[in-house]
Amino acid sequence: IEDKNNINIDNNIDNSIDNIIKDNDNIILFDGVCNFCNTWVDILLRIDVQQKFRFAPLQSDIGRHLLVRIGKDAHDISSVVLVQKKRQDTSKITDSSNTANFQYSHFDKSRCVLRVVEELGPPAKIASRAATRFLPESLRDTIYDTVAENRYNLLGKRDECRCSDPQFADRFL
Repeated sequence: IEDKNNINIDNNIDNSIDNIIKDNDNIILFDGVCNFCNTWVDILLRIDVQQKFRFAPLQSDIGRHLLVRIGKDAHDISSVVLVQKKRQDTSKITDSSNTANFQYSHFDKSRCVLRVVEELGPPAKIASRAATRFLPESLRDTIYDTVAENRYNLLGKRDECRCSDPQFADRFL
């Protein structure tokens, strides 16, 4: 697999990542050095009591491989991304050489944030759907882009990427 900058992504690593990620997994890719992004992850780790989400920094091997898998540049850290792995209906696959029986979908920018919030319970779902209904996506994404472009100015930047947290090790890829 190659990303948009023709960076070769090793298929063996790609296949092992497919095995690490479970069916119906919800993986949130985030900027691992951004304190604003890490604060959001910290909040989600504490309020996601049903453990619907797993996390990986965009800068990690898994993060870069998932970015390429969903058609993005391996080094794109411009947006938080929700990646969902779903099992395909194999009865519709006509190419017998295709061994993959799953697909990845993704949500980025405001769609990611609202999709994640929607999963956090009925009040959050109502708020998320109201924002989706009453605020056009272009306006939501403009607000998102403004915050994203200034995220290091808001809460700063870490010297190294957050790749795990001992208390929540099972939630990080």
